[in-house]
Amino acid sequence: MASIGDINKMRIPRKKDLFEEIRLHLSKQGFYIAKQELDPLWGGSVLVEEEQAEEFMREYFKKSTLTDQRLVHPVRPKFIVVAPGQAIDWQYHHRRAEWWRVVVGEVGVKINQSDEEPEIQIQKPGDFILLEAETRHRLVGLENWAIIAQVWQHIDVKNLSDDADVVRMVKQALG
Repeated sequence: MASIGDINKMRIPRKKDLFEEIRLHLSKQGFYIAKQELDPLWGGSVLVEEEQAEEFMREYFKKSTLTDQRLVHPVRPKFIVVAPGQAIDWQYHHRRAEWWRVVVGEVGVKINQSDEEPEIQIQKPGDFILLEAETRHRLVGLENWAIIAQVWQHIDVKNLSDDADVVRMVKQALG
């Protein structure tokens, strides 16, 4: 994300200004926004049109073997935006794996096969994370905003994952 790669040095007074920067950047790359979600306290997301999933994967996952895999749609290409000092719920999914690539900023990541929430692992731009189905996970905002590219991989093509395929664990304090 060359044009917004240095967002942490920018003085972005409001979340909606950051999302506007992301929208402009994606637009310059030829991507169309299907939906923006700015309501979550932890940040939000920017969903790219499903028809552009292949291009999104080539752009944001080009150094991984994932771009050679046959995709089962929908893969829900999107950016997850994590606010400083905030975190998504500790969660997992039954019917999908998720692929993440840190695009902008450092982000804390918690990953575990059990319900116990582990220590934060710091991920930097370019880092790739593969979350298999049933893997517990959480993104944690650090000092600055972070942007993560994400796509799904469906586990069962006869029973595709959807937004309801989220199991949220008991909320725990950050730490």
